[in-house]
Amino acid sequence: MRKKIFIIAVVFGLISGGFIFATQITKVGIVDISRIYSIYFRESKEVIKLEELRSAYLKEIAKKKEEINLLKSQKLDAEDNNDDEKALQLDKDIFNKEQFLKEYIQIKTQQLRQMAQNLSQSSELIQEIADVIQYVAENNGFSLILKKTDQFLYWTPEIDITDKVIKELLRRSGKKNGNGTG
Repeated sequence: MRKKIFIIAVVFGLISGGFIFATQITKVGIVDISRIYSIYFRESKEVIKLEELRSAYLKEIAKKKEEINLLKSQKLDAEDNNDDEKALQLDKDIFNKEQFLKEYIQIKTQQLRQMAQNLSQSSELIQEIADVIQYVAENNGFSLILKKTDQFLYWTPEIDITDKVIKELLRRSGKKNGNGTG
């Protein structure tokens, strides 16, 4: 009888000991997505391309304004020389170019806004961030990462992986830090 109790106790001990060793301690981390967007998003290739496009539009607008100013100057010269026919033609040209410029600015502004909105909702950017969060979490032994919210009352800085995620994103994009220098 004692032998049976001893065997049952040993088996029970082995089974329960196996459960103890099989239990994994969950390491939880947090990440501040809005901070990642504010730092990394402006450094992404797509945002840089958008800024280059915006710059090109602004140069084109400046060029068209310069053309209009030149026509205005020519109109003044024509008026000073009492060339009413030329002044009238230049006035029509100025009006047409100003209308075109106004429409051009509206269209390009709308295009840039749409591109920026599409970019902020880009599944590629979201997937890239998610992949890096997973990479950082796995390399630092985290089993669960939560998105930082105002509902968290307290956490230690050690569980916040935001800086590590930003650093890895910038490393992958070829940047060294968040100020745009590489």
